[in-house]
Amino acid sequence: MARAMTTVQQRNTIRFGSAKFEVGEDVDSLVDLGAMRGVEFEETWDEIQVNSDNAGVIMVGTQNHEAIIRGDLMEINLKNLALLRGGIDKIEEVPEEEGQKAAIRLLSGGISTFQPRVVKITNYNDANEEFSITVFKATTAQGITIAFPGADDEDPAMTPIEMKGTLDVERNPGEQLFEIYDEQGVIPTP
Repeated sequence: MARAMTTVQQRNTIRFGSAKFEVGEDVDSLVDLGAMRGVEFEETWDEIQVNSDNAGVIMVGTQNHEAIIRGDLMEINLKNLALLRGGIDKIEEVPEEEGQKAAIRLLSGGISTFQPRVVKITNYNDANEEFSITVFKATTAQGITIAFPGADDEDPAMTPIEMKGTLDVERNPGEQLFEIYDEQGVIPTP
C-alpha cells in the first residue's frame, strides 16, 4: 500500500491548464499567437567551477544564462510568424485581382540580423489570477517547419516555435533575462 510522505503545503501554487503565448517588439505591443499545444518555459546555463589544488572548488557560478519559451503553433498566421522571427522576413499583402483572391505572402532570405522580441506566456486560474513568465530579449531559435497531417487525421497542420532569451544588458543586473509574475500563489491576508 502506498503511503503519502507529505501533504499539500500551498494548494494555490498547483498550476492547471496551458498558457497564452504572446510576442512583440516590446512589452506594450504584445500579440497573442492563438491556439497552441505544448507551451513550455525552460531556463538553462553553463556552470562555472574554479578548482584549487588544495581546497577543492572555490567558486561556482554561471555563464550563458538563457531562457527558452516554446510550443506548437496551430494558427499559422504569416503576419505573426514574421513578427516572431524578428525582421528577417518581408510580409506583403496581395490585393484581390480578377481571377485571383487576396492573399498574404511571407518572403524570406537575405536578411540575417534578428531584432529581439519580448515573449510572454500567461496562465490564468478559475479566479482569473495570472501566472506569467516574460522573457525580455528573445530571438527565434529555429526555422519554419510545418507538419501537414494525413487527410484522415483530426489534428491540424502545426508549426513548432522556439524563442531563446539572452541577457538584456540594458536592464539592471538580476533583472536581465526573465520575470515570473504570480497572482495565483499569493496567500490571502486573513
